[in-house]
Amino acid sequence: MIDSNRQFWKQSFFVLLVLLSMSIPLSRFTMSSFQFLLVLVWLLDGLSTSLISQFYNENNFVKAIYHTIKYFIELVASNLVTKFTLFLQNKTALIIFSIYALHIVGLIHTSDFDYALKDLRTKVPLFILPLMLASMPKPSIRQIYFLLLLYVLAVFGGTLVSFNEYLKQDFDDIRKISLFISPVRFGLNIVFSFFILLYFLFQNTNQNIWKQLAICSLMFWFVSFLILLESGIGIICIFVVGLGLLLYKVLSAKSLRYRVLMTFLFLTLPILAYVYVNRQVSQILQKPNIDFSTLDKKSKLGNGYLHDTINFGIEDGKFMGIYMATNEMADAWNKRSKYKFLGHDEANQLIQYTLIRYLTSKDLRKDAEGVNLLTDKDVHLIEKGIANVNYVENPSIKTRISKILLGYQRYTSFHDPNGSSVMQRIEHWKASIIIIKEHFWTGVGTGDIPAAFKETYERINSPLKEQSRWRAHNQYLSFWTAFGIFGTIWFIFVLLYLLVVNHNYKNYLFSVFWVIIIMSMFTEDTIETQDGVTFFTFFLSLFALWLPSKNSSTEDKIETK
Repeated sequence: MIDSNRQFWKQSFFVLLVLLSMSIPLSRFTMSSFQFLLVLVWLLDGLSTSLISQFYNENNFVKAIYHTIKYFIELVASNLVTKFTLFLQNKTALIIFSIYALHIVGLIHTSDFDYALKDLRTKVPLFILPLMLASMPKPSIRQIYFLLLLYVLAVFGGTLVSFNEYLKQDFDDIRKISLFISPVRFGLNIVFSFFILLYFLFQNTNQNIWKQLAICSLMFWFVSFLILLESGIGIICIFVVGLGLLLYKVLSAKSLRYRVLMTFLFLTLPILAYVYVNRQVSQILQKPNIDFSTLDKKSKLGNGYLHDTINFGIEDGKFMGIYMATNEMADAWNKRSKYKFLGHDEANQLIQYTLIRYLTSKDLRKDAEGVNLLTDKDVHLIEKGIANVNYVENPSIKTRISKILLGYQRYTSFHDPNGSSVMQRIEHWKASIIIIKEHFWTGVGTGDIPAAFKETYERINSPLKEQSRWRAHNQYLSFWTAFGIFGTIWFIFVLLYLLVVNHNYKNYLFSVFWVIIIMSMFTEDTIETQDGVTFFTFFLSLFALWLPSKNSSTEDKIETK
């Protein structure tokens, strides 16, 4: 009976763990709910309902209640002692928990305890997940694979919902099609799912051909969706991790022919990527070869055109300032929209500039005819602040590169980072460095980061708009600003320790996830949000505590064909 009770609670814990993994890409609410239920199961592990029934069969109601309460208290107390003992004996779990402990230590010199407590609540997975996984029975390898499969299917479901949102074409930023969690974090989930599928593809080379085709199709879909989402960090992660796996194959392959093939791919792919990006940049920035003597001098309404190639830049390889008939363009626009030509769009940008860029992207003249050729949908998009039709209809790597280049031009010409997430990060990093210089050794504490950034942005008169004055957008800088140099060194030590302990670097799943996380932290505060810290802690704990390389070396590598 005791064994069956234990088995029930073990299976219940695993089922909730599976549901938690599926919640990571889909729902912050269920992320919290399933973690709460996991804690409940963890505390009640071993509870016998038959024993409780016996209390009521053998005693009157009052005594039965007394014995039941006593039983609950003794069980919970026993579980707490036993499981915390297991946790304290597990160095890997303690190392993961130490990141959370660092935040607790950071309370010593914190003045804003409201934010500090909120931050501790957000990051509680850093405490409870390693605690519970270190003190509960491990599932089988097959069960872990089942968990990973359902996680991948949940990510796939999330991409389908997002793609449906894309088909509606009712957004002002392609990243907003990620409805459930941050698009950056969703992109990381997609990247990891891609490499889980790669693992499944090669882990068993005797699979049915239809299973292999299904896996390959899903991998292709994930890459295509990352391009649609314009997930820069996601695409870079797939490229870098893929190169790393190729390098591993070059060094480990026994077949000379296979090694030559892998070496060729390892050397060729970066060259092809460079050529592609360089070509896109050239096409976007290259000045059109125009014979100005052949350009029309007047519009169809008889108004003179202005052809300005100096004050207006280039977008998508086109001069924005040619065929400008400003007055008739303004009159035509004011007849079509409630947003006046000299006013602002919904993104608080000058609508005339948004209109000029949008007309350019559609290869239309900046006159009444061009405005009248716009569809009602085009007018709606311009009102929302979308300055290029490709941002909605043709999201791609080229479109992402175009956004970055335009943001860079605007930043270097007018020192205006607004409207470009890449240029905004430069301002975030500048503010971070200032805070680090002033609080080099101890940082500002767990709760004072928002106040420190707010004061710094105001002091340096940052051009960032109020809604864009965020924290570092770099996890390493975030730790330095909060906990000083020693806290940052400890954080990096934790990451490196988890890679080498038990030879986890030999574990395909762990090492791939580790690289994805390490890379993401250069451009994101990866563990500063609920979805990010849960993603980080869940898989780090799962692989480091339940799937050690030394116990599954034959199952945790991709076999060389």
